[in-house]
Amino acid sequence: MDKYEIRGSRYGAFDCFVEQTNSPMSMVSDELKAKARSSIGAPKLQVPVINYDSGVTISNSRSATIADDENTSALVEVTFATYSFGFTMVPSLYMNNEIGYQKDFEKKLMKYIYALGKALDSAALTALDSAKTQAIANPLLYSFDSTGGTPTFILSANWNQRENILGDLGVMAGSNDFFDQMHIIGDAGLQSMVQKLAQKDIYNSVNKRNEWADKVFHFSNSIAPKANVYAQGFAVNEGSLGMLTRFERECLNGTTARTGHEWGIATLPVLNIQCGTYYYESVGDYSAIAGAASADMDRVMKEHYGFAVDVAFITSYNSHPAATGSGSSAVPALPSPVIKFEVGSVGAVYGETVVVANTTTSPVNTKEVSS
Repeated sequence: MDKYEIRGSRYGAFDCFVEQTNSPMSMVSDELKAKARSSIGAPKLQVPVINYDSGVTISNSRSATIADDENTSALVEVTFATYSFGFTMVPSLYMNNEIGYQKDFEKKLMKYIYALGKALDSAALTALDSAKTQAIANPLLYSFDSTGGTPTFILSANWNQRENILGDLGVMAGSNDFFDQMHIIGDAGLQSMVQKLAQKDIYNSVNKRNEWADKVFHFSNSIAPKANVYAQGFAVNEGSLGMLTRFERECLNGTTARTGHEWGIATLPVLNIQCGTYYYESVGDYSAIAGAASADMDRVMKEHYGFAVDVAFITSYNSHPAATGSGSSAVPALPSPVIKFEVGSVGAVYGETVVVANTTTSPVNTKEVSS
């Protein structure tokens, strides 16, 4: 009966990072994964990259002298965040107990896994927001870059454009020279929009299938609703995201201490990511743990279960994400493969108003009704 007391949600942003990490087109190499896995305790994890060169020109004449043109490199520092949780179990507490050991263990574990999923999804959304493009070569008929003079770098569609923006996102990404599979991370409003587009599929007088069918969708409940916004999300070019994990040294070594402490690495259900584990046992007075049901438990064993993992969400490197300078010294922003977008709800109606006109040339016949 308590199946809905603890329940999972949709972690679309986290799911997209995981999927692109494991994709054949992933920017995360096996070498980088191995470095991240063993980087615990190191001062920092850095990734070498080569910057975009905006000064490349093509000559219209041949020369006997070839000039130097060296690339400029940089080191990108990967920032990890630690996610940790744990709980305890007292095996003897479940003697003559309506709740069994296994059910209690599963409920304790799952409530933390769901909380971890939400935390990771929120962190993934923050990484996406930080990586959103500040330039779109051709925004078509949509509003981009500013609202009221303040840059937002959010592509905005009005209510009447809601059936076109999904198809146009690929066109606009193409104008920025991103042509790979597009992933869409969106909220419940976006799901509603896609489902209504799907009603206009093949065998309909209007076929909207091409607007959405070539996209990979990930839905998240961690995207907060906004006033006057019907749907919102991110459009991401394939191979632009990655997730790295690392573990404490004893977990990597699989240490078992003579004191009974054990470390390891396990795959968490639901989220399907590896996590460091830590286990030990203690003995103590736990007679107050469950009121009268544990009043006699003044010298019993307790099991301690701990879980921890360091996670870094990374996005493709951009050496010049923001425009700089002005006039002749202006350097435009280099587009990123992440477009943040939203669909406004102002004037939202699902049906059209029917107006009955009563003119001399087209009269509406009426009949007087007596009271």
